[in-house]
Amino acid sequence: MVGKPSFSRKVFIVINTFLLASLSFICLAPVIHVLFASMSDPTLLVRNTGILLWPLGFTYRGYELVVGNPNVIAGFLNSIFYVVFGVIINIIMTSMGAYVCSRKNFAMRKAMNFMIVFTMFFSGGLIPFYLLVENIGIANTRWALLLPTAISAFNLIIMRTAFQEIPDSFEESARMDGANDFIILFRIILPLSKAVVAVMVLLYMPYFIGIPGFMR
Repeated sequence: MVGKPSFSRKVFIVINTFLLASLSFICLAPVIHVLFASMSDPTLLVRNTGILLWPLGFTYRGYELVVGNPNVIAGFLNSIFYVVFGVIINIIMTSMGAYVCSRKNFAMRKAMNFMIVFTMFFSGGLIPFYLLVENIGIANTRWALLLPTAISAFNLIIMRTAFQEIPDSFEESARMDGANDFIILFRIILPLSKAVVAVMVLLYMPYFIGIPGFMR
């Protein structure tokens, strides 16, 4: 039977609750301020100082202007397009590269892994990147955002490590049944690696969403 909490336990609960509630308010205050500012009258909002805890002159005019702006809608549609198709391309290309680098019977496996790791420390920079995009003819097209960033070396290494943990017996039994590398990858390896595929989706999505500070 659990006894009544002691006085020190009650003090701890009160202080802990107060500190966590204060921390939660500090984290939510900017979000609350932006939400109520979007519903406030602009003339009253510019005169206000400090955090808003309620709307000033409640209005939906700001939302009407945003929804009525075709550039905003086009931006959202572009974001959805790049997230969906970009992540699909990323997952397919990264999984294929990770599969090749994880095969023990691949003669160039060590050299390939070295070249992939090398690109994580040394790169050509922004100007060579632009010249490459320009020379292959995809500048000012959607492919300029999709193809050059189809594979991240860091993410490929993570997926390669996950593929290496799958027993070789799965591949051997599949080859005995006549399966080729594509069947082994897409019907055996990837279904057994759903967790790492989900991680890859979470790692690739911020690039296309445009989260500040995200680096490939």
